[in-house]
Amino acid sequence: MKHLAALLVGALPFTSPSHAETPCDFKGISVGNKMSPAEIMTTLGVTKYKTNPARPSFEETLALAQKYSTIPAAELQDWNIGPYCEETSCRVPFGVAVGNNNTPVNVFVSFHEGLITEIDVSFSETYWNEVLPILDQKYGADWNVERDNMPVTNFETKKTTVRERISLNHITNGTNRSTKDRCQIWATNLDIVFEHHDAYGPYHSEFVIKLISKNF
Repeated sequence: MKHLAALLVGALPFTSPSHAETPCDFKGISVGNKMSPAEIMTTLGVTKYKTNPARPSFEETLALAQKYSTIPAAELQDWNIGPYCEETSCRVPFGVAVGNNNTPVNVFVSFHEGLITEIDVSFSETYWNEVLPILDQKYGADWNVERDNMPVTNFETKKTTVRERISLNHITNGTNRSTKDRCQIWATNLDIVFEHHDAYGPYHSEFVIKLISKNF
């Protein structure tokens, strides 16, 4: 069933961008563009970051994963490392914010030979209703909306809570205005089936922009 995402938060006083106007960028970083790690971090406003940081030992990583599950464990390690770049990605776990209230977000940018291929932005689910109108404003409210119930488990205590998951998939997708590359855009208020354990709280929302490859 197709609905406008604006219906989730009330009618919004603007029209959706046209097909050609829907962008593929987050804060000036667009999939389809070529950028160096230094350019990515500068664009995000990050002045201090690590390059190829040392990782915790296998034993430490395993112990943390056994306690919290793999993804929440990796997020805790990323938080402790702080902003960093590696050969194919840059991660900014804190220090970037969106909206009028400077809502903190975690940003992950993937690239291949300098070409930006994906941008993942995650944040506390508490701010979902605050961020959604911002997404509508920038990318247009042409979303295919799906709702279902999703069990979310605390991996440590095994306690499960059933919550409503809202999944948005942009119907027209987006276009990089300079390169004419196309991108897929989607968002969800709940990203994984296990609770998180970082500063963003137990429930995370996620927004993703992914390059549609021409390599076929």
